Amino acid sequence: MLASKLRRWISFLLFFGMNASSTFVGSPACTNPTNPINPTNELGAAQSTRLNERALLAPAVAWQAGQAFQLHRYPVGAELSAWLDFHWLIEWDIAAGEHSQRVLPYPNSHLVFEAGATALHGVARGVFVRRLHGRGRVHGLRFKCGGLRAWLSGSVQALSGRQVGLDEVLGWAAPDQVLRAEQAVLGAGSHQHAVNAAEALLLAHLPAIDPWVVRLDAAVQQVMQDSSFTRVGDLQILLDLPERALQRRFADHVGVSPKWVIQRARLQDALQALAQAQAPSLADLALRLGFCDQAHFSRCFRQTTGQTPAQYREAVCRSMENRADPKTTARP
Repeated sequence: MLASKLRRWISFLLFFGMNASSTFVGSPACTNPTNPINPTNELGAAQSTRLNERALLAPAVAWQAGQAFQLHRYPVGAELSAWLDFHWLIEWDIAAGEHSQRVLPYPNSHLVFEAGATALHGVARGVFVRRLHGRGRVHGLRFKCGGLRAWLSGSVQALSGRQVGLDEVLGWAAPDQVLRAEQAVLGAGSHQHAVNAAEALLLAHLPAIDPWVVRLDAAVQQVMQDSSFTRVGDLQILLDLPERALQRRFADHVGVSPKWVIQRARLQDALQALAQAQAPSLADLALRLGFCDQAHFSRCFRQTTGQTPAQYREAVCRSMENRADPKTTARP
């Protein structure tokens, strides 16, 4: 049962995470065996938090904090809030084996500190699969939609679907400076110290305020939350931009197209709907989410997740059966 729960729970937000694309499947597991888990919640505004289940390609299961896997989220300091959303910290201690979780991430970029692989993660275009083993910690900062652009000399689109070393895209980030920051963040004795160390790297190089970050981030959040947004024209009206200008702005600041953002949001809605005990018919769901027909919906769903909606719903039902019967072993 532990392995079954971990497979359904371990992931990177990332809203993360990392949020990550299908090209990241099979990426090296992150380990930091010298750094013990520290579940202390010493930051006043900090709280342990459940994963955002919109992005998970599996039904949620109950998980007891402190049992091998912990996820924490903390606000960024006021000086960075114009560009970043929050810190996220994942800590794990898996005695044996390797566990993974498939995630359909949000349209955000991230700065991720992990042992030997600290990097900027561009918007992930497909399903992200993260594999964890041993003991370790990963510390990330999620940029607002459009928030990374001010830190770069070029378009965010160049990072889309990629993980890039900081020294490759940030002119001030020398390799030895990044390594020292990585060691300070991952070796911190408390979450407070880790947050401080992560922010110190950025605070010394604050860019100019970009008014487009507020507008784009608010627009994307509305798309993610409001399932009535199904057409690019809806974003044109919201941002008061002609289509070509809207396309250029999203490519430059967000890294993906307006159509991609809308479709990602509606596919996450589909994941939620298909995980319900009383899931709607696929034809009704396709119509509600703005697809031309069921065939179009099924094709987009499969291209993104690797499963048809029917296959995904069947997998969810099997998982629910396993949850209802604690003696049942998760099926492969």
